Amino acid sequence: MIEADKRKAIYLLHQHGMAHRQIARLLAVSRNTVRKIVAQQGVVPVIRRKQQHIDEELLRRLYHQCNGYCQQVHEKLTEEEGIVVTYPTLTRMLRELGISKPLKVSLDPANPMVSIDAARKWLAEITYGTRTTEMLETEVNSTDDLPVLVDYIKNGRLLERKRASVVVAKRRGLTNGTIARILYTGKKFVRLHYSCYCNEGMEVLFAKKRFPPRTNAATTERKTRILTLLHDRPGSYGINRTNWTRKTLTQVYERLYSETLNRYRLSRVLRKIGYKWTKAKRVLNSPDPEYQVKLSRLLRILHGLAPCEMFLFLDEWGPVQVKKRGGKAYRSTTQHTQIPRRQQSKGTVSLVGALSATTNQMTWTFESTKNSGAMIDLLELLYNQYYANNKIYVTWDAVSWHNSVELTEWLDEFNNVSRESEEGPAIELVPLPTSAQFLNVIEGVFIAMTRAIIHNSDYRSPEAMKSAISRHFRERNEYFKHNPKRAGKKIWELDFFNEQVSLESGNYGEW
Repeated sequence: MIEADKRKAIYLLHQHGMAHRQIARLLAVSRNTVRKIVAQQGVVPVIRRKQQHIDEELLRRLYHQCNGYCQQVHEKLTEEEGIVVTYPTLTRMLRELGISKPLKVSLDPANPMVSIDAARKWLAEITYGTRTTEMLETEVNSTDDLPVLVDYIKNGRLLERKRASVVVAKRRGLTNGTIARILYTGKKFVRLHYSCYCNEGMEVLFAKKRFPPRTNAATTERKTRILTLLHDRPGSYGINRTNWTRKTLTQVYERLYSETLNRYRLSRVLRKIGYKWTKAKRVLNSPDPEYQVKLSRLLRILHGLAPCEMFLFLDEWGPVQVKKRGGKAYRSTTQHTQIPRRQQSKGTVSLVGALSATTNQMTWTFESTKNSGAMIDLLELLYNQYYANNKIYVTWDAVSWHNSVELTEWLDEFNNVSRESEEGPAIELVPLPTSAQFLNVIEGVFIAMTRAIIHNSDYRSPEAMKSAISRHFRERNEYFKHNPKRAGKKIWELDFFNEQVSLESGNYGEW
């Protein structure tokens, strides 16, 4: 029994805003005790119950009918006689009457109501289908839900099987202790679920979330207050910081609302509302004033391609030095791979490549420099590769050598020759907006190749690196020949580009 002074101290500390955990530690009591005393406002409730009386003859008759099983007596009193009495009160009444167990109770070890082994075997026969529903109807009381319960015992998940087994076993007359030992649970589990079945029915018993989380008005208000602070800047409250910390949040909260908020409670609230200490993510965006115009043209051409037209993403890769490189890989915890900071370069490798948007096929050629001449070589290669098509659309980044006078004059002359001879496809440029690398799908292909071929490499010569890169692209092309798939993901979804917020923030992580 908690003394009156300690009860008053617990309630006063709670009134001053101290957390239940701190009060429990300070006064050496459990948190459950603190909660109860706070709910009682520090005063011991005086509960006077009227003495309940049940006819002795009725108790004796039911006790003998149920072969001395108090649980069945309790059920019959509730269901048949309409007498509501707690189970401990009933057992006390039976003890006071001095009723002994009837001698007619069967002591046969094969009786499930006597032997735990027999009860375990009886439940196993239900689980494996040996004991049919028709047989159970003669053994179990109140068989309205019996087919559904048996189906749960046979085919349900573990928790569902245990709940159904509790109900069927209780209807058979098995005691809570026997059922708990067979199902490897506690008596409280048996009482809780059988009571749930009797009071609320099958739907609640097998519901996934039977007990909704308890909501407290004070907790909800505290969450709202903390969210309000988080949505504002610390400078608005006189704090010289650009971000919130637990210390500053606690200080401002206590100053505004005159309520003590310790760091444990604050951390718990932050977790519940889904806030944690994270770093801002830097994303790509385009400063091009004609961004929307260029993007609309790109999407219109890409989504309106005719069967005889090709759309290609072009870009350069490199130059990359041939030397020993590090990277992520599975290694022994005792192994420490070391990469020299200063190495003698064995040469460089660079290439220009083109990715077909519809067939996902790569075309590449190795070049020594990044200039207009390298792009002209690639365009001639693409012209010969897709000679049977009527038109080739080419898109690339807005860099100087992609828009050089040399390249545009060569392309105009090349298209004029093709038009006069009426042979081969026409090549049309679709330039990307400035700083819009996220729209160039081939960037992802180069990143995947770099991780697979360049990271953790130590090639002896540029030729060895070129050979590995070429093999990677050949295997990739072969894969997409047998598994056709368009290049890119979000670039084929027009709804994505209708969301102006996503475009402005550069939210292109799914590409």
